[in-house]
Amino acid sequence: MNKFIRTAGMLSVGAASLSIQGIATASEGGVKPWSVGASLRGFYDDNIYTRPNGPAKIDSFGFEVSPSLSYAAKYDATSVSLSYAYSAKYYATSKADNAWDQGHSVNASIQHEFNQRLSLSASDAFAVTREPQELFSGLVYRTQGNNLNNQAQVSLSYQISPLWSAVIGYHNGYYDYDNVGYKAALNRIEHLPSLNLRYQIAPLTVGVLGYQYGSVVHDGNLDLFGTKGTPGYLSASARDNTSHYFFGGLDHTFSPDLTGAVRAGAQITKYDYNGPAGVRYGETSPYADANLKYGFAPGSSFQIGVRHQRNATDVTLNFSGDIVQDQESTGVYGTLRHQISGKLGAHLTAQYQDSQFHGGGATIDGKSETYFTIGGGLDYQISANLAAEASYSYDDLSSNLLARGYTRNRVFLGIRASY
Repeated sequence: MNKFIRTAGMLSVGAASLSIQGIATASEGGVKPWSVGASLRGFYDDNIYTRPNGPAKIDSFGFEVSPSLSYAAKYDATSVSLSYAYSAKYYATSKADNAWDQGHSVNASIQHEFNQRLSLSASDAFAVTREPQELFSGLVYRTQGNNLNNQAQVSLSYQISPLWSAVIGYHNGYYDYDNVGYKAALNRIEHLPSLNLRYQIAPLTVGVLGYQYGSVVHDGNLDLFGTKGTPGYLSASARDNTSHYFFGGLDHTFSPDLTGAVRAGAQITKYDYNGPAGVRYGETSPYADANLKYGFAPGSSFQIGVRHQRNATDVTLNFSGDIVQDQESTGVYGTLRHQISGKLGAHLTAQYQDSQFHGGGATIDGKSETYFTIGGGLDYQISANLAAEASYSYDDLSSNLLARGYTRNRVFLGIRASY
């Protein structure tokens, strides 16, 4: 199953790390627009259900088959891309709930220039998977049952004058977990419309002033606490909330190979649930997003970023029924790709997130947990269409709450064909 990792900075229209993925102009330079590929990998996973270390932990050997198809082309003022990947992973252990673990992912994007002043960008990423690991997503577990996730965004850019431009955007996140342990906590729709004003301070520097409105709507048909119609009952919609983001920032090009961006401001959140005194709870917290990208050689690049904001969590209640509203989190992420030689390449990815729970009474409120993941590998190009690859990843969740922490090690070895 492909890991479905997406940094929160790429899900927010106002984020410094916003990057509707660049579309390869495959029709230029004689490069074919279509490409197909397939990989076959053997693996070992020492904690297939990300359970706390102990007797409940299950390990397994297995193999994974993953074919893929992609298309990218540029037609005059329009660029399009589309890709699909299927994954079938077989677990040899008899303790798995299902020996075969299957997943699908689809990515599509389009960019169109109406004229020199007005342009449109849109993208959609859809996945069905058991590996819903997303920084700031609120869930870092591989679950029994399928998870559906869709992230769609669109932005319209308009050049008001030689120095001023505006970007109107909208992001939609849809989460549907099959596992009964997470449905009421995390099945939701997130809306995030935004408006950014951009000013060309200098030839290589752009100032940004922005606003975003966030709305989180949970599935009100699901029970969070108690039985419907009885005193104290709460539906999942009790965790709905709205947010206002105000921020400013800079985008700067240090050189053709080195760029940086930073956003800083505040997130003002109001929660729909009224407390015992009829008070609608609210929180004001910092909002920050910054990144640095560096391409230091052909085929080699480095990116590092940091982000702070509130996010959903799968922890919902304490034993007394007090609601856990969300988490306030700081995440740091980095990626490195280096072409060691003409045939040998290496990659490394690391993410760290520190979170504090909001709500849940004295037993949960203010408690913290950290999540760390790192992975890397090597790939060797045997021929123009065939490559060998080896990789390793490590995950660690440490929590002040009972029975949540775990570690996980995975090793992969296989071949990849592409045409």
